[in-house]
Amino acid sequence: MSKSETEKVDLRKEDELSSESLVEKKAPEGEERETWDKKLDFMLSCIGYAVGLGNIWRFPYLCYKNGGGAFLVPYFIFLIICGIPLFFLELSFGQFGALGPVAIWKVAPLFKGVGYCMMMISFIVCIYYNVIIAYSLHFIFNSFTSVLPWSTCGNVWNTEFCRDKVQNANVTSPPEWTGVKCKAGAGWFDATGMTFVNATNLNDVGYMGKDDWANETEVNGSCITFTTASQEYFSRKVLRLTESIAETGGIQWELVGCLVLAWVIVFVCLFKGVKWSGKVVYFTATFPYVVLFILLIRGAMEEGATKGIAYYITPNVTKLQDIWVWSDAAVQIFYSLGAAWGVLLSYSSLNKFHNNVYRDAISICAINCCTSVLAGFVVFSVIGSLAHQTGREIEDVVDQGAGLAFVAYPAAVANLPAAPVWAFLFFFMLLNLGLDSQFGMIEGVTKGLLDEVSWFRKNRVKFLAGLCVIQFVLAIPMVTESGMYWLNLIDWYSSGFPLMIAAVMEIGCLSWNYGVDRFIYDIECMIGKRLFLWQWWKALWLVITPASIGLVMTAYVTFYSPAKYNGNGYPTWAEVIGWFSAFASIIAIPVTAIYQILKHPRAKGTIFERVKELLKSDPDWGPRDLHIEYKYRSNKKVIEMKERGSEPLTSCCAGEQSSSSSSESLEPPRYV
Repeated sequence: MSKSETEKVDLRKEDELSSESLVEKKAPEGEERETWDKKLDFMLSCIGYAVGLGNIWRFPYLCYKNGGGAFLVPYFIFLIICGIPLFFLELSFGQFGALGPVAIWKVAPLFKGVGYCMMMISFIVCIYYNVIIAYSLHFIFNSFTSVLPWSTCGNVWNTEFCRDKVQNANVTSPPEWTGVKCKAGAGWFDATGMTFVNATNLNDVGYMGKDDWANETEVNGSCITFTTASQEYFSRKVLRLTESIAETGGIQWELVGCLVLAWVIVFVCLFKGVKWSGKVVYFTATFPYVVLFILLIRGAMEEGATKGIAYYITPNVTKLQDIWVWSDAAVQIFYSLGAAWGVLLSYSSLNKFHNNVYRDAISICAINCCTSVLAGFVVFSVIGSLAHQTGREIEDVVDQGAGLAFVAYPAAVANLPAAPVWAFLFFFMLLNLGLDSQFGMIEGVTKGLLDEVSWFRKNRVKFLAGLCVIQFVLAIPMVTESGMYWLNLIDWYSSGFPLMIAAVMEIGCLSWNYGVDRFIYDIECMIGKRLFLWQWWKALWLVITPASIGLVMTAYVTFYSPAKYNGNGYPTWAEVIGWFSAFASIIAIPVTAIYQILKHPRAKGTIFERVKELLKSDPDWGPRDLHIEYKYRSNKKVIEMKERGSEPLTSCCAGEQSSSSSSESLEPPRYV
């Protein structure tokens, strides 16, 4: 054999190895990557993930806080310029790459840390999110009774300030001579606190046998705001809340049991992968809508409901001048749609290449936001009824987060006929909403690690079990008597600023480094036609959306306020732990970038040359199916196969076509 023939054989072998390497990177160790059984599995999983507990308690609270219907103006503006573009970008990116949230960054290896950042955010949030699910399980179990335990005062955990339907008439007023009047929803207690009374009133009654008082003086007693039975049940029975995070207290064993059950449910639903979890969401993603409509109809029948709904939809336009209204709207869109968590990348990576991701993204965003608006009507019909029952103003009834879900709602349903049935339905709905989001976040973590570590792929069940156990152990402080302080602290820091960092890095990489024109071409390869209003999407991804996220980040830093719970701050050491939970994910971006520069196979030469090289896509980046023609693919074996004509290649844009589409839509887009 001549030297030239030998070189040709060597080159052919090299090409074959390159092609085999391509297949291995796409499907490690010859394993076929799992996919959705049906399109509906993917849609319901995404809807279930995006529509979570925040739609039920956070959106209505922000509407109340920020001027009712006026809040919808900035909400829908940020939905259009920030929410939908991010959601569409991430679904498209995941479907095209067909890899998990970490491995997919072969699109630009220097940015691989963004995938680890997303994965770490989901990991941390999963820890406390299952604690909230444990609360739901606790209330579900305690709904199986003829009289709901949070409907009455007089229990061992109640205080003298508790008022229910029976005791509501027992309201003590201040002595007339004090000249003090308690506000609605409060009463006078002689042995609690001190109250200043002016000298004239003291002299008129000869207080303490004197009629020469010259200055106002403190007298025993004060006006105390009544607490509801549900409020005391949650804080004194379920949580047994201590005075501060520094007072750990004992372990709440009932909550520990519920937390164990919550993790068992998660494991059972996920250990078989999306083949099983994709079927579970047929119930968990649809059942909440049934309950929401039932609660809306039933709540609207209660006295005072119309007042609550009017408060919800009546705009206070003066609020639009407040920068916090716009900031809250942007953050709510960010949280609600669930972009930059790695979950959308994980879910969409299991789609078929030619799935119409554009239609999916718009549909899911619309359903998510309509759910938030629907939940607002449900919440405020209930809140209006509760305000009427307690004699308090609506602004004094509504609370944020857990206070709305586990205090206001239980109090409202406790007054309905057949209260245990309504209580079960409501908390079972919360359970399903929480589980859907938890499934998504766990899948994001597992997919990210499965693509990176071969042992995890071979021992998927053991890996998932170990992951659940680790997160259960890390949640133990959150089921102590100071647990709510810990939950609120980690929630405050771990998923706010880090999410913004991950999102701006993701969109910056794809729009400015990878190239927005190439990214739009990738989308058109999948959907098989020119992207509708592609100039608009290009403007969004290049400028408008990154700038919007940047403004939100600026507002977050400029108007930063330390974590608080019930108006009380945290000690310095707790703040440090909170910031650590934030930087635990952010630090992955620079650390991984440094590692890539030092260790990546393509990193050669000077630092500048290595960085420049790692900003480029790996040679095997492109459609998973090698028979799909992709003009940017650089693999030698694929080019050789095309030239030989041994297997005809499918046009990259040969996805689903509308009957009216022209042949022009099949050609790669040419941008000026």
